[in-house]
Amino acid sequence: MKTIAVVGATGAMGRSIVRALVDHPSQEFQVRALTRNPSGKRAKELEAYSDKITAVQADTNDQISLEEAFRGVHGVFCNTDYWNAGSRVQEIVQSINVATACLNVSVEHLVYSSLEYVSAITKSSLSLPYFDSKAEASEYILAMLPKATILISAPYFENFLGYALPEKRQRSDGDFEFVFKDPMADKPYTMVALDDIGQFAAYAFAEFDSVRGKKLYVASDSPTMMEVADTFSRVTGLSAVYEPMTLEEFRETHKGTVNDIQDSPDGEFVGNMFEFIRDYGIDRDYDFIKSINPKVMDFEAWLRHTEWKGEPVAVQNYFVAKTTK
Repeated sequence: MKTIAVVGATGAMGRSIVRALVDHPSQEFQVRALTRNPSGKRAKELEAYSDKITAVQADTNDQISLEEAFRGVHGVFCNTDYWNAGSRVQEIVQSINVATACLNVSVEHLVYSSLEYVSAITKSSLSLPYFDSKAEASEYILAMLPKATILISAPYFENFLGYALPEKRQRSDGDFEFVFKDPMADKPYTMVALDDIGQFAAYAFAEFDSVRGKKLYVASDSPTMMEVADTFSRVTGLSAVYEPMTLEEFRETHKGTVNDIQDSPDGEFVGNMFEFIRDYGIDRDYDFIKSINPKVMDFEAWLRHTEWKGEPVAVQNYFVAKTTK
């Protein structure tokens, strides 16, 4: 049985990776769930999910702890957290710590979670540090570990559970409707289900001979926001509409609502993400994606799978419920 160490195992993405690995049809994987607090509630919930999961202490700021945690593993999955890192530079440092530890203890295969290189694509006309830190780190990692796999994904469907939550508004006739509002207008909004990321990562480890040294560009669906609202209404039976906003309206409305660790307001940060996706797009080859994950979920399938009906849900709580057999 192959042991995979998962960096960031107790986060929302990490949980999906851990579940996908231990539930893989081959039954060939066991997991070291890396966390700063292996005795914490989230770590214990993961261990309770399967006897093939062991919580292990490690910190991405401490290369020696990573080396200890990686000894004897076949592979490592790494998703660093920009918000916890506190800066673009520190997230890159953490990523390099992971790669260096892999190199020092001869890990066979690193799969690194990344995003589009926005500043390169836009020739620096847009700043999106959360994307660029991972993309820049990816280049360092491939230089250090030429057989690593870079998994380039997209914003989550699960963002609708939180900061992109539709507004529940009472109409003039007394009924309620859900209002989706953002600056995407009629442009495709490429997103991914967290459960699908787990499947993509499991594929990378199961088929590592064919994906080593490659960048895998993955996602689940690219609907317009009008299609999101229409699909939500059809699946849930609840009224929903889409109301486009200008970028300026979005930035002002969402000022200070996500995380206050940047020099620019949060509405500016998330607004830049929408400006990038709207004006440049996140293109994906869905024929390829379906070849590596035939059960990939489009937005409709995700709605049916999650049974979400517009209510606010803490993503961590959503995944706690799913990490229970």
